Amino acid sequence: MKLDRPAAFLLSFLFLLGSAAVRAQGAGFYLGAALGQSTFKEWCDTGGSPITLASCEDTDTSWKLLGGYRFNRYVAAEASYIDWGEVTASTTSARVSADQHSYGLAAVGTLPVGQGFELFGKLGFVHTEQQTRLNAARSSSVDRDETEFHYGLGVKYAFTRNWALRGEWENTDKLKVELLSIGVEYRF
Repeated sequence: MKLDRPAAFLLSFLFLLGSAAVRAQGAGFYLGAALGQSTFKEWCDTGGSPITLASCEDTDTSWKLLGGYRFNRYVAAEASYIDWGEVTASTTSARVSADQHSYGLAAVGTLPVGQGFELFGKLGFVHTEQQTRLNAARSSSVDRDETEFHYGLGVKYAFTRNWALRGEWENTDKLKVELLSIGVEYRF
């Protein structure tokens, strides 16, 4: 099997990261998943317009997948996919719904605070894709893509050498969506 240049470079990079992981305390790859509740903070705000909402739901169940690399006990880089869920609003003549998902990259700083416990913060960017649909006499949809700041705070508890429980709050900058989640993390 012959590797092209990008694949050879990627394999070499992963090999170097793997050998660095052996030397650095607490370093290595990790994967995780979480489930939580998202809130679209400005969804039910009509902005002072005369529109009266018959109903509005600005929260939904959300989930995310994450993976990262810890360079040491204190610093990591993390990639994530977040499905923020769907929100709805309706008037007497129309129904509007929106859903969004994001792909992100963040730097994560960790502070060990006790036996198995860590506090962490993250700061990075997400690319968010949102689709808003209007169901009325004439239905339509609008797609919106945003690249925006993404930040959060959390706590982890390592209940074994490889497994940790993780609780987290995170937020986006432009689309004003936040997520409270609980999940698990597996360290290799």
